[in-house]
Amino acid sequence: MSDGYTFPASERIKSKAVVGRLFNATTAKVFAYPVKCLYIIEKSTSPGVEVLFSVPKRNHKRANVRNRHKRLMRESYRLSEVRRKLQALAEERGLAIRIAFVYISKEELPYNPVCDAVTKLLAEVVELC
Repeated sequence: MSDGYTFPASERIKSKAVVGRLFNATTAKVFAYPVKCLYIIEKSTSPGVEVLFSVPKRNHKRANVRNRHKRLMRESYRLSEVRRKLQALAEERGLAIRIAFVYISKEELPYNPVCDAVTKLLAEVVELC
């Protein structure tokens, strides 16, 4: 069932050090409402793309709402065709690309605006590589 639309554990950011570097004030940022994208692009011996999804508790107090927004962003990322271009580009150029998607809206939006924002942000990261 490896059709390219999976989201394996190897693509998830698990290191606290990487998370700390992503949320550092000097990290590059790109915005597309309702999502903000923080990213780090660096040369690496193990190239690839790693992703993190976050929804601040300050904006959404209830865990079920935060989980829903993270689920929407994960699904948008998983189904995005731009994701495949980004992965191929990272492996071709020997880059480790780490991306954090942060849901910044205070309102609950449906799938389409979130999907459009995630796709747009991925396309901007591809252009910057």
